[in-house]
Amino acid sequence: MTDKQTFNQEFGEYGEDIASRFCCKQNFKIIKRNYRCRFGEIDIIAQQGNTLHFIEVKNRSRDLIPGRYAVNANKQRHIRQSAQNYLLQNDLANECLVSFDVIEITDGQIEFLENCFY
Repeated sequence: MTDKQTFNQEFGEYGEDIASRFCCKQNFKIIKRNYRCRFGEIDIIAQQGNTLHFIEVKNRSRDLIPGRYAVNANKQRHIRQSAQNYLLQNDLANECLVSFDVIEITDGQIEFLENCFY
């Protein structure tokens, strides 16, 4: 891996750590981090009440466009397919509500965009 790739990976993991702590403070129970399947990856799967939240984390510095814009239609499709795979694997397809969320971190400021796509 190049130095830039290593930095980007570490920066992303740092953002996921911040997002996980934020979720815990908001009374979410973290079920899984970095869930991977053939359709893609989900950064955080968390539960609050009867709702499973599939959360994409975008950690950015001030000079870039907001992270939410990186969760385009293609990324949303991969997240939905991965979430469906997770629900089927764990026999949860009819057991809970689902929310697709983005946690955007910009220079340490957190914005939680709940249920921002379907």
